[in-house]
Amino acid sequence: MDLSNAQAVTHNEQDPFAALLGLRSLRSGQRLAEISGLRARGIGEHISLPQLVVCGDQSAGKSSVLEGITGLPFPRKDGVCTRFATEILLTHTEHSIHMVAEIIPSLYRSEDVKQELATYRREFVDFNELPLIIAEAGTKMGVRGSGEWGTGPAFASDILRVKVSGLIGLHLSIVDLPGLIAVANDDQTDADVQDVHDLVDTYVQNTRTIVLAVVQANNDIANQGIIQKSKTFDRRGERTIGIITKPDLLNKGTEGRIAALARNQDTTKLKLGFFLLKNPSPSDLAAGYRHQDREQHERSFFAAPPWNGLDLDESRIGITPLRGFL
Repeated sequence: MDLSNAQAVTHNEQDPFAALLGLRSLRSGQRLAEISGLRARGIGEHISLPQLVVCGDQSAGKSSVLEGITGLPFPRKDGVCTRFATEILLTHTEHSIHMVAEIIPSLYRSEDVKQELATYRREFVDFNELPLIIAEAGTKMGVRGSGEWGTGPAFASDILRVKVSGLIGLHLSIVDLPGLIAVANDDQTDADVQDVHDLVDTYVQNTRTIVLAVVQANNDIANQGIIQKSKTFDRRGERTIGIITKPDLLNKGTEGRIAALARNQDTTKLKLGFFLLKNPSPSDLAAGYRHQDREQHERSFFAAPPWNGLDLDESRIGITPLRGFL
């Protein structure tokens, strides 16, 4: 987790995996060589990939966090929520980059529907197509609000799996999950609420999951569902990293409480602590915000009052230190 271990790599904006360079280190390179050696002897297929899973309440900014970490364009329009799990499987090989999207049907589907969903296969060459592929998958799954579906379930337990292989330098699985819902509403029934909680539990309780617990600064942290789940399924706190978003929406004068949380000095504490991020706002996106500008935007935001007077730890502020920590 020491940034000094990061390999020196030239950033290339034309490289779709440029942002992932920050996740590579000398240790991950050594681990990569070990896994490649085992696979060469025919026994590496049984090795489970580590997975980063982004969890939190609806509208907590999960997809923006995921895009900030990876550089991959997850849908993040205001008012649009994630409807099913999307897994990005990165596998290092000695071949050129190959990308393909598939749907893994839920075990609860009928055999006919399983066969129909399993036929979905989409090869692509540009990761900017990912939002379109996610929309296509939602239509295939029959999720309400996708394509021609005006009715149907609000969420699906099927998985969209995007497999990326080639000269990536990492073996890793990255997962975007639907946001936790506190109570049912006109669009989401009690059954929908339970389905999402069950789905999130499936991932969080997996011991190879690194939980990125996204919490909104402008809501009571202790009552946000992912904190409770992490304490249940990760009792030792060895797999959970807190990520605080939306500091720009705080009421004036309450920033000190969030600064204490970011220093892990609040009443809600995590063994691995918290990171404080400033995701792009809808107005930033409308103004043509680019992923490459994020670091400068965050630095400017936290360098201004009142944040610059709240004794923040720079190693815990912004997407770049988070990427290095991971």
